[in-house]
Amino acid sequence: MATRNFSNRNLRNRSFRGQDLRQADFSDSDLRGCNFELAQLQGANFDRSRVGYGPESILIGLLCSVEFAGTAFHAISQMLFGVLGLTAEDPSYPYLLVLMFFLAIASSSSAASSVQGRAGRFYKSVAGLSTGALLGFFYGGILMGDDLRSAVVGAVITGGLGAMMSALERSRLVNIALCSFGGCAAYGTCFFTGSRATSLLSIQRVFVGGLWGLLSLLFLGLTLKNISMILANLQDFAHTSWRGADLTTSTFNGVKINIQSMSRYGLTGEVLLSPEHSEFKTSKPLR
Repeated sequence: MATRNFSNRNLRNRSFRGQDLRQADFSDSDLRGCNFELAQLQGANFDRSRVGYGPESILIGLLCSVEFAGTAFHAISQMLFGVLGLTAEDPSYPYLLVLMFFLAIASSSSAASSVQGRAGRFYKSVAGLSTGALLGFFYGGILMGDDLRSAVVGAVITGGLGAMMSALERSRLVNIALCSFGGCAAYGTCFFTGSRATSLLSIQRVFVGGLWGLLSLLFLGLTLKNISMILANLQDFAHTSWRGADLTTSTFNGVKINIQSMSRYGLTGEVLLSPEHSEFKTSKPLR
């Protein structure tokens, strides 16, 4: 197999995800922000390459997060402000219950999607389903002149698409999108439940008001959890990553990586470190 030469190049923020790059030469190149996840890199040469954060990727990730959060905040705030005054006697009260259910599912499942294994993939799919359903319901209804049937159809379609995309796509941007929406959903629910708690406590309904207050605190915690996950995913998105790549016999001589930061690079397999902990080579695939 002919050696592919990428040496002495500025390759910042390039994606090589899933590519066959066996015996490729990346020596002396700037690989900050590159994505090598799931790539075939047996025998690749990364000697003296520069790795870590890509400044452009950080900016792209931040802009995408702001866009996701803005879209979610607009939809959630409009839906919540429309039901603030509803009581159990109101004919539209079931709509409030359904809305609260989906907001709770979206915020909790996105927060739980950080767990490893099948459980994490399940929570991520649920987060995609609930997120897509809420966005499809709101924007589908708006586009069709507030028609309820069109809103429901939009929720079903986008909910299914959201679940499939979340299950199949491993891009960090998907994680950022889910956590951005989950954080907005949690914050909106925290605001709503807090308002209910304040109203009930003001008329001396202490027990019921206290329960609403506890719910508000719960969703405040979910808000903070989703924010912390957004920051973590932004760091991973902007960072050189070899997660899931086959790096058998690849060389990294002269590459400076702090041993405490190796998991962020996806280097979790058997690694042979030099005494200075600044150079290493791989002897087995990193999974």
